[in-house]
Amino acid sequence: MDFKYLFGNRLKNSMKERRILWILVVTVVLLSVLIWQNYTINLYARAALKLAIMQVIDLKNFKNLLYDSCLVYKKIPDRVLTNSDCYSCEIINRVTVVNDPEETLESYAEFDWPVVYKSRIVANVSAEDVARVLLTGDFLPCDYKSNLRIDPLRAIEIKSGWFMHWRNCDDIQGKKMRSLYRPDSFLSIFAETWTIISLKYNTVHYKKIDLNFDSRVAVVQINGTIDYQMVPKNPCSDICRHLDGRLTTYDTLIFNNFIWDFQYLPSNDTTESIAIVFYLDQ
Repeated sequence: MDFKYLFGNRLKNSMKERRILWILVVTVVLLSVLIWQNYTINLYARAALKLAIMQVIDLKNFKNLLYDSCLVYKKIPDRVLTNSDCYSCEIINRVTVVNDPEETLESYAEFDWPVVYKSRIVANVSAEDVARVLLTGDFLPCDYKSNLRIDPLRAIEIKSGWFMHWRNCDDIQGKKMRSLYRPDSFLSIFAETWTIISLKYNTVHYKKIDLNFDSRVAVVQINGTIDYQMVPKNPCSDICRHLDGRLTTYDTLIFNNFIWDFQYLPSNDTTESIAIVFYLDQ
């Protein structure tokens, strides 16, 4: 057996394989560069790669991710109110009333100053309209508070003294509320709202609205009147004053709920009081 001949053939085959491998590597590199540089080819190549991956992986194991809002859950820490935040309300002793809200609201928002203006939106809505739309049907409100122990619609019809407030926590309720009343177009609002209604309820005790988002808030009085208090939260309670005021029909109060708690005094008038609380987009 000629070992030199066998060794020579193996060497030639090895060199041939290396040459072919080198050519393949160079070809792949050149194609990769071409695909990367050319947008159209890049787009089709990525689409083909995605289709190939979808054929390989088991999609059944990923169906549960369809209803997840985020693949990686990371809780955003709540912002904590500090003394430096209280400087924005330290010098405020009353809520300013403005006549040109579209031009001035932004500047008040920058300083976190509360402000009241008269809305131009006219609404013809009664407490019975609100109750029939929002307190009946399959979607019940959240955080409902009232002195009533009977059907709210019945109490409204017999005109007894009462107050109610609740959170419209469902998107359907939010849409229903906006069908009854939509605030000024220059206010960017969220779906969730609060409803406050009262009639002939004689009390000196203010009712707190437990607003669950720290954001700017608009309280729109669409009928009647209510007295309100804005109470600074700790640690601002030692630095800032309580602010009192009254909202009459079409008045809109805007403030930052991060700094202030909102309380209202149910109306003792014979005219129904209806107010809506909107969360504003920062």
